[in-house]
Amino acid sequence: MSLLIRDAVIVLPSGPFRGDLLSLGPRIVAVGHGLEAPGAALIEAAGLTAAPGFVDIHVHGGGGHTFFTDDPAEIVAYARWAPSRGVTAFLVSTAAPDHAALVARLASLRHALGPLEAAAEPLGFHLEGPFLSPVRRGAFPAHYLRPPSIAEYEALHEAAGGAIRQVTIAPELPGAPAVIHTIARLGAVPAMGHTDATIPQCREGFEAGIAHATHLFNAMRPIHQREGGPVVAALNHPALTAELICDGAHVEPAVLQLAYRLLGPSRAVIVTDNLHLAGAEDAPASFEGEPLRIAGAHAARPDGTIVGSVATFDVHVRNAVEYFGLDLPALARLSASNPARVAGASDRKGQLEPGFDADLVLLDGDFHVHATICRGALAYLRPGSPARYHPSA
Repeated sequence: MSLLIRDAVIVLPSGPFRGDLLSLGPRIVAVGHGLEAPGAALIEAAGLTAAPGFVDIHVHGGGGHTFFTDDPAEIVAYARWAPSRGVTAFLVSTAAPDHAALVARLASLRHALGPLEAAAEPLGFHLEGPFLSPVRRGAFPAHYLRPPSIAEYEALHEAAGGAIRQVTIAPELPGAPAVIHTIARLGAVPAMGHTDATIPQCREGFEAGIAHATHLFNAMRPIHQREGGPVVAALNHPALTAELICDGAHVEPAVLQLAYRLLGPSRAVIVTDNLHLAGAEDAPASFEGEPLRIAGAHAARPDGTIVGSVATFDVHVRNAVEYFGLDLPALARLSASNPARVAGASDRKGQLEPGFDADLVLLDGDFHVHATICRGALAYLRPGSPARYHPSA
């Protein structure tokens, strides 16, 4: 099947380009003017912007579907819902109460990974734990946490079929540097998060292989003028990528703006940290048996601890544009190419170039999603959109 996107403002790494985009099967084959493809499906996109599809590397669910489950059908259901918010690929961010439960969860959910027809692609797993700081565990119950263990991680890697792409770990924990090295050796990105580390402990983690920071500011030792902490260590690192939750609730926008000035478009990554409640207000408001209170863009436990965001990726995108003054190429980097790089998929995700997957989102001038294409197939079309879809002849 081929698909022609006609007369859109196409966001290329070099800048916006008004023209056409042609895909054949799952891949982009041409970007240019006046492209022709007899018999191809057609989307007339005049007045809309074609940006790389959003890649969410830190998400726990949405649309009423949770990743804290052993049921692969939940992942598939989320993958079919996510394009309505512009998401075309994601990592399954999950955890479990103990080692045996996490092994079983990964072994079951791995069957949902990989390309799906007209749906966002689950690229692999993000393990948010279990090697987290007890004093910075956030919403995770204490019994979810365990000391870093090479043997335990190797068992998780095997259970996941080698599909772990990111692991959040506190570098100050005893044994953490050796486990960080193992995570990197086995092909995942070690990410600093849920940490009470000092700057020297962060540096030791960087030397061991940490290359990313999980939801910067949240569940981290705060900045202190005589201690610095992980936020300062991350911002000062020249190559470390860092997640920014842009729902306006997890982090004060002015603080996000300060961080972005230091991270810039090459290191900042938009993530949602969404729960199953995102985009599904009627879903059960609970986490691990505890009731949750929805307050604007986030969900919290009764004691006020933030559990996750309920603002969907498109909302985070609109906020990021407002907070950071992003142009289109920078937006594409924060929402697509940078997270694709962290997820190990930068060879085929995150750019609208020939040879890349035909994952794209059509946006209006206010950055609302009008249509989403996943691997060359229309996965979402907004009712009443000016985008006109004509199936193939």
